[in-house]
Amino acid sequence: MKINNAFILSLGVNICFSTMALSAEISTNSALMQSMDKVTGRVNKITVPVNSKISYGDFSLVLRACKKRPAEETPENFAFVDVTDKSFGTDEYNIFRGWMLSSAPGINAIEHPIYDVWLLECVDSDVSNAEILSQEELDRRDNIPTKDSLQKAEDISKDKKEELKEEPTKKAIHIKEFINEDRDIEKEIRNISHIEEKGENNIDDETPQNLLDFAKPKLEEDDQTNESNKINKDDELSKAIDEEII
Repeated sequence: MKINNAFILSLGVNICFSTMALSAEISTNSALMQSMDKVTGRVNKITVPVNSKISYGDFSLVLRACKKRPAEETPENFAFVDVTDKSFGTDEYNIFRGWMLSSAPGINAIEHPIYDVWLLECVDSDVSNAEILSQEELDRRDNIPTKDSLQKAEDISKDKKEELKEEPTKKAIHIKEFINEDRDIEKEIRNISHIEEKGENNIDDETPQNLLDFAKPKLEEDDQTNESNKINKDDELSKAIDEEII
């Protein structure tokens, strides 16, 4: 009885592994794809090696993997691709990254206004090393931002610009620049002296005279008047106090 159980268990494991082997996809080194220019309506079939890039203007596609089901199963092909674009003067951004199915091209369709690419079949072909991207180039493709992240960054940048516009601009006063301003002081002094001399020599001249000479005497006269008024008030106050005491 124990021998029969061990035999049954072994048979079940073998059947399970055999089923998994049959259901495993077969990896290929290339993909047969079809591209279309929506503007001209032109359609082309292209063979794209794994880890290589095809480009149409600013539109580019890199095939990362291509697998197909065994012949015993229902035919199906799977291709993992990443697609970027930098049309209309924008930075390069990723518009698609995922699996494409040959039997259902509409499930993961590439949304682009001009170009369209879909998978036909995973195949093996002769591949030149010159067509394969380096690991550094593949890593750079992995770091390309998505369109949504670029849009968010652009919106944040616009918000910051609006905030800066709303803030009042403060004009800086540079004292050092004002002190070191290139001014011809000697020329200004000569002009003032010339006006004074002209005013003294020509009484009937209509040129305005320098009023600085009259400011000082006037101030002194006002000071004397104020002082005299103060003394008179002090005398009157003292006289009034004396009369009240008496």
